[in-house]
Amino acid sequence: MRVYVGTSGWMYSWNYGGNFDWYVKESRLNSVELNASFYRFPFPSQVKGWSRKGGHLRWSIKVNRLITHVYKFNEKAQSTWQKFRHLFEPLDPYVDFYLFQLPPSFTSKHRDKIEAFYNFTELGKRFALEVRNESWFSEEHIKWAKEIGLTWVSIDAPEFSRDIFLTSNAIYLRVHGRNAWYSHDYSYEELLEIVEKILKVKCEAAYVYFNNDHAMLKNARTMLSLLKEAA
Repeated sequence: MRVYVGTSGWMYSWNYGGNFDWYVKESRLNSVELNASFYRFPFPSQVKGWSRKGGHLRWSIKVNRLITHVYKFNEKAQSTWQKFRHLFEPLDPYVDFYLFQLPPSFTSKHRDKIEAFYNFTELGKRFALEVRNESWFSEEHIKWAKEIGLTWVSIDAPEFSRDIFLTSNAIYLRVHGRNAWYSHDYSYEELLEIVEKILKVKCEAAYVYFNNDHAMLKNARTMLSLLKEAA
């Protein structure tokens, strides 16, 4: 099993350099999830810089909220996606996933809309879907994701199932927190519990991204070490 662990972004208090260079040289991680792209389109020069400096990392790019939250996968979302994808062409050889996070209001009754957009992107298993509504958590929808070939994003977070799902050849797990979103510092025992869950699911690769702010780097380093030992 190949293992990739990173943080959801890098502009946090633990980044003593305050830049991407520090993450590349000092994080000791082998992947990164770009979160800033959800809020704004980066400049082309930034994307080229990330490609030049971060080519040894495996990337996941969070898709801009215009596509997922504003246009909600309609025709405008399709044209916006084409611009977004074109922008990331210099980095694309290192991108294993494009992360589509659904708004909480987006229920499973809109599944056909997701499937149509998934087909439009032609991303295959690189299309990573993170749902935020309880209506999606059923065997029916997991089976659907597996049949069409997208990657279902498992989440470790308050309020939702902490199960690990495998719908393609890789696990994609986002670690948000336990008692509260984005602020939990995972204990060694909690991280080991997650590793054991991952190992029970027979997969070719596991991608784990920490989104718990201040503790994310420390937790991610421990997770990468545990997974490498187990793999």
